[in-house]
Amino acid sequence: MHDLEYQLEDYGEEAILLPSERFISKPREADPAFERSVCQWAKLGLYVLTVACACSLYVTSARISGQHNAYGLRQPSQFPGLEFAQELAPKAGPMTYFPSTIVRANKALPDQVYTSGSHVILSDDDSMFFQWHLRKSKFTSCYIDSVVATPEDGLAANKTYTSSGSLTQIQIWNVTTPTESMKRLSWNSRPQRITLMGTVAFLPEIEKTEQLELQDGWQALMPTRFSCGEKMTVSIEVACEGCRLEFQQLFSSPPLGECRQLCYRFEVLD
Repeated sequence: MHDLEYQLEDYGEEAILLPSERFISKPREADPAFERSVCQWAKLGLYVLTVACACSLYVTSARISGQHNAYGLRQPSQFPGLEFAQELAPKAGPMTYFPSTIVRANKALPDQVYTSGSHVILSDDDSMFFQWHLRKSKFTSCYIDSVVATPEDGLAANKTYTSSGSLTQIQIWNVTTPTESMKRLSWNSRPQRITLMGTVAFLPEIEKTEQLELQDGWQALMPTRFSCGEKMTVSIEVACEGCRLEFQQLFSSPPLGECRQLCYRFEVLD
């Protein structure tokens, strides 16, 4: 046991504040020879590292500059995004209206009443009547033409038709618009013909262009053109002489024989 008060009285305040000589060590003197040796080795190592880096850079640069053949290198496109232009471009061409009425009339059975439906039959005795109720639009020029899918596309969508005779002269008649609904018709109650608008070919577009030798812009010369753009009702008769055509006209893709406008399509002649 130590008596702290006794130690303070004996040695005084300075004895507490000043360190004892026993705990003070003298600094060690550095060896000049050792320091020079370390410094020299450090300089030598730095020199060797510098020379090695310089040689590596020279060899790499020489190797790169010697490659003059650019074959296999990626070549950036001069027109980035051009491959998506087809997808982003607005779709051109006529729009489509599906008829509100598709009804048959048979000359051999003049009193037989048929109701509107998707079953289309054209023959020497059968005519089809189509009607649209058009809204007002900015498009003022229209035409009627058949739109037919290729056999492959039609078969894939289960859209087929049976036919006989020539399908290149299907008649489009402008007819009177009945005061009553056209949902039910017989041959005796059918709308009366006014004028023959023209004829259309029931063929896929490629075959139509080749067989009829059509030129670019042939749509503008269609004989079935008429004025549109105002709110109106359009009624037509589709007839076929010396041929027979039968199919189901459905509002789905691909189309099968639709009557089209210049800026709208009248899906008539499916």
